Amino acid sequence: MAGRIFDSIHAKLLTLPDDLEIFPGHAAGSVCGADLSGKPSSTIGFEKRWDPYLSMTDRDAFIRELTANIPERPAEMARIVAANLGAAA
Repeated sequence: MAGRIFDSIHAKLLTLPDDLEIFPGHAAGSVCGADLSGKPSSTIGFEKRWDPYLSMTDRDAFIRELTANIPERPAEMARIVAANLGAAA
């Protein structure tokens, strides 16, 4: 999946205009939002300048870096997934 993220970043996101405003899909402090800023929006240009992952051009190095410190699966993950899929009891 990390390789697919790299491919998507380089084929799609980095081709967008620098002034394009973008909004996060996860919030800072959430399990999926580790290391995210608390900003409610950003621009492609800002992220190109400040996000170290967006400046990485070596796919294998990107994959190693992205997968180096994957946290443990949260104890409540099954319930969270079920709720997201609408299958919560």
